[in-house]
Amino acid sequence: MQAVYSRPFLPRLAVFAAVLLAEVLAIRFAFQFREAFSCAATTLPGLCAWMKTLPLRTVFSGLALAAAVALKPSLWGARGARPAAAAGLRPKPALLHLGGLVLLFAPLWQLSFADLEARFALLAPVFLLGAFCAAAGALLWLMPLRAWRQGLSGSGLVLPLTLAAFFALPDIVDASGAVWGDNQLLTRLTFAAVDQVLSLFHTTVTSLPEERIFALNGFAVQVGDACSGIEGFALIALFMGGYALLCRGSLRLRPYWLVLFPLAVLLSWAFNVLRISVLIWIGAYVSPALAVEGFHSYAGWLVFSLLALAILISAHNMPLFQKPAADSAPSLAPSLAADPLFARIVPFILFMISGTLTPLFWEVPSDGYPLRAALMLLGLGLFWPALKTFSWRAGPLDWLAGAAVAALWLWTAPESGGSTAAAPDPVWIISRLLGTVLLVPVIEELFFRAYVLERIAGGPGAPAWRAWAGLAASSLLFAALHGRWLAGGGAGIVFGLLYLRSRRPGGAVQAHILANALIAAAALAAMDFDLL
Repeated sequence: MQAVYSRPFLPRLAVFAAVLLAEVLAIRFAFQFREAFSCAATTLPGLCAWMKTLPLRTVFSGLALAAAVALKPSLWGARGARPAAAAGLRPKPALLHLGGLVLLFAPLWQLSFADLEARFALLAPVFLLGAFCAAAGALLWLMPLRAWRQGLSGSGLVLPLTLAAFFALPDIVDASGAVWGDNQLLTRLTFAAVDQVLSLFHTTVTSLPEERIFALNGFAVQVGDACSGIEGFALIALFMGGYALLCRGSLRLRPYWLVLFPLAVLLSWAFNVLRISVLIWIGAYVSPALAVEGFHSYAGWLVFSLLALAILISAHNMPLFQKPAADSAPSLAPSLAADPLFARIVPFILFMISGTLTPLFWEVPSDGYPLRAALMLLGLGLFWPALKTFSWRAGPLDWLAGAAVAALWLWTAPESGGSTAAAPDPVWIISRLLGTVLLVPVIEELFFRAYVLERIAGGPGAPAWRAWAGLAASSLLFAALHGRWLAGGGAGIVFGLLYLRSRRPGGAVQAHILANALIAAAALAAMDFDLL
């Protein structure tokens, strides 16, 4: 007999997460506003330091558990069996949890921190027992023991290993410091590699390894910890993990992780070395301001975007990473240009890449908009075979919504201080209008609504809360991209609701096109392109 979630389970899960955060904050509050507590003053400093990280570990593990239960119920059983969550208060687990909290807080109420330091060896078992009782009571209140056994056994090693990894996250972060932290392995390796690249072309470069400083032609930079490449590693891991989750049905995961992932990480590090070397050269021989304010800020995102695009193309088109089709072993999935999933994502990646290119070559980034328009047009053109399969129909309600968005955007627009610069040339104006009115709406709606909102909302049988969550997430991302939280968030909600009506992009795209056309007309009439 299969078990299913009972109706009160998701609210119970929300209460579980909320109470968890509140209790952890209470523990931190108890320590923050009293005299200093030093683990070094105790007789068991190592155990004390580890116990001080328990609140953070609890948050990581609890939120990972809540996300796994709510968003990935298939982890709880290969045949769709899910742990039952009986209704009721469950007083026994609740009392066990409260008893654990009493054991945790009682010493804090009765003793000063100086006494806690002196008696820590005696009190440590009390704290650990309290933490165990509080955690066990909370977990048993969330689901009974038989449900936990069923869920953990049905998920294989995936869920236990995930929870263990999140619990050990502080240890993992500390261990990684030996690799990329101050003057550690990865940082020193990056510095040495940059030194080698510069020495190939310049014999006058000055390097100070202890301070990690390079000086060339009067321009000096220090290679900080963030320049070691660790951030690129994390971005690549997140991107490839998300792609593997989305395309796990068609990917050959073993070569994907054993071949493509190490290659991507190595390329990320090599490009980072090249980025630092080019930055130093630009600062020394072109413009220090361009090196620091332009290249330094945007080159990293440009490299990551290009590398992400290369990963998509390689994983989708190389037989090594694709499972053979069921009907004919040699054939692969549809070509990249005809793939509707990539048609939603890749044009947006090129759109973002264009935004990182213009600050590298123009002192005023907006002057490079013709390049941005060209890259957007290229992105949509590459996926024309897939775009032809979408439904682009719309109706009067969509157009009315677009006009309302335009009114909101213009009404909430910040006051322009006026510009004394010369009027833009016709090529720039045409490119700006083409991009704003036709290209940007298609690209943004395909990504924010047809991809982000659609993936979170799920299929027709998905719970209603997922659609609302997708609407909120896509609208917030849309607002963040535009830097206008009220108008951008409102526009995102309107376009999202239009998309949810039909689950086709046509209505939202046409509403967006009309909104941008009206805004562009107002900007052109006033010759105030800050409105766009």
